[in-house]
Amino acid sequence: MIDSLRNLTDRLVLVDAGSFTGVQAGTFEERAVFLAEMMRTMGYDATTLGDGEIRLSADVLREMLPGTLPLVSANLEDRKTGRLFLPATRVVEKRGVRVGITAVTRVTDAMAPAWEDAGLRARPVEEALRAVLPDLRRRADVIVLLARMSVAESKELIEAIGGGVDVVVAGDVRDGRGRTLAENTGAVFVSAANRGRSVGLAELVLGPDHRSAGAIADEIVLHRSVPENPDVLAIVDEFQSNLNAAMRDRTVLQTTRRSSDGEYYLGAQNCAQCHAREYEIWTETPHSTAFRTLEERDKEFLPECYACHVTGHGDRAGYDPTIRGAADLVNVQCEVCHGKGSTHSRDGSYGRELLMQACSRCHDADNSPDWDAEVYWRMIEH
Repeated sequence: MIDSLRNLTDRLVLVDAGSFTGVQAGTFEERAVFLAEMMRTMGYDATTLGDGEIRLSADVLREMLPGTLPLVSANLEDRKTGRLFLPATRVVEKRGVRVGITAVTRVTDAMAPAWEDAGLRARPVEEALRAVLPDLRRRADVIVLLARMSVAESKELIEAIGGGVDVVVAGDVRDGRGRTLAENTGAVFVSAANRGRSVGLAELVLGPDHRSAGAIADEIVLHRSVPENPDVLAIVDEFQSNLNAAMRDRTVLQTTRRSSDGEYYLGAQNCAQCHAREYEIWTETPHSTAFRTLEERDKEFLPECYACHVTGHGDRAGYDPTIRGAADLVNVQCEVCHGKGSTHSRDGSYGRELLMQACSRCHDADNSPDWDAEVYWRMIEH
């Protein structure tokens, strides 16, 4: 399979517009390294840095990633030296056509402190692009811009510099689907959806001089009817299993399980003593076996996975595999929706302030794209 990918990249320019590392809590860095290695193996021609990558350790950000992937950026600079942090451009040749690639990242005011903590800052994107494009045009037949910003912002940028770019890959699309857009800027705009749900594809028509004479864009949606590649799936499963084992080995048993306010979880078994009917209904729902689904996939020690399959994750009193007796709080138990049992009152007010509001913590657009509160509520109503 990997060989077939390499054969494919002999004909295609494979790029990514940054933030490829994702935002998985707890195992973020391990996953980032794995994804970078996979991108290298698949033959990516270029990528850039986005908000996701700046959370990496200095060693990974400054040594591992640049040594693994062909990273480019025309506007990210080292705060200490004032020099560009990465090569501004890259030229690759595909069947005699020289493809020039550059990138810019728009850093928002909200994210600027995080970039500064990473020792980086961003030059104005328009200024940076104007500085590198003339030379890149001389060295390449086709120009591809990796723009770490929205499609609309990318379009405004190309209009501001007067064109000169053939393909723009916009890297800040958050609606779960890829987009394609052809505008009167001389460029075609494509993007890939978040979490790899779709791939943007641009096809150029080249003239005798290998210059672009037109382009069309498309979106390849990776819906459920697209089969998994067994070779890649095996690599991913092995990584997940090894990572799960590593997280298990890191656990150190502790003894406390109380919130800072002194409140604590009781566990469903205690609830059942007085709420037998409700407990019986719960045992027939997927919530009661939520943790088992992780164990069956070797993911029960991965925080980004078990967060939605246990009770009280993120609370000092809640589930934590390093706490003695953690098994009492596996699965999505009563107190996920009703609150800590230690706050139980007899006046009928206990647990009524959460209910369906608690659902949205895990049943969001990423984890439950078909979420319908009324339909789901009927599955657990009691």
